[in-house]
Amino acid sequence: MRVKGDAVHTIRALPSAVLLGVAVLVGAMAAFAASTRAAEQPVSEHLSSGEAAFRRAIELDASDPAAAADHYRRALLHFEAIAGEGVRNGKLYYNIGNIHFRLGDIGRAILNYRRAALYIPSDPNLEQNIRYARSRRLDRIEPRQRERVFKTLFFFHYDIPGRYRFAVFLGSFALAWISGASAVIAGHRWMRTAIVVFALLAAVMLASLLVERTSAARRPAGVVMAAEVVARKGDAETFQPSFTEPLHAGTEFNLVEKRSEWWYIELEDGARCWIPASSGELVL
Repeated sequence: MRVKGDAVHTIRALPSAVLLGVAVLVGAMAAFAASTRAAEQPVSEHLSSGEAAFRRAIELDASDPAAAADHYRRALLHFEAIAGEGVRNGKLYYNIGNIHFRLGDIGRAILNYRRAALYIPSDPNLEQNIRYARSRRLDRIEPRQRERVFKTLFFFHYDIPGRYRFAVFLGSFALAWISGASAVIAGHRWMRTAIVVFALLAAVMLASLLVERTSAARRPAGVVMAAEVVARKGDAETFQPSFTEPLHAGTEFNLVEKRSEWWYIELEDGARCWIPASSGELVL
């Protein structure tokens, strides 16, 4: 009883400002929890509505293309609303890409397939769809021979997701230290070979991650969105065209420089030109 009485006395002795602060904190936490639930609710509703519209569109695809297109657009609104909430998910971008492709927007289809590849790069359906979408674009720009050689030799850099390479780096780094400790304690000679192997693997994975991060920051990837855009030799309409034909939706590039409302880009074959920033969109 004495302990309970002391506690009551202590509580009564607390300054009113402290009690008020506690009340405000509790109220803020409750409001945050409520806002979180409110934010989650629309996402789940958008997901279920989008999936239902997408399924209905597929059912109508052969019998009523106009109605199917309408349902595709409804599904697209729901899925893009989810992405607008900050959700970053490979399957979400994959579905958005599929809808754009079915609606005939090759540029946005490839853009969202590229975004999906950041999260599910080894997905066979994604790989098949992006290859097919690329085969349907108007521009035929072949990658440089050097790029093809790099992608063959350093396949792990292009085909293995970054999070997996990071896990391999951590595991190899840890095993290298464990092998080193074991070699010192047990004196096994074969442990020295293990140290070299694990250390080399860790170094390769680390180099791959650093190159990827540096390249993405220095020259981010993008896709032409406009149906067609005249590529120019400078950052204004007064400059001469860089090519005899305009670039078309779905053409991929790396951004080299930004200048006002213009982008200086490099195409897959190494050619460089200027396009209006409004005619393209970055993958990241």
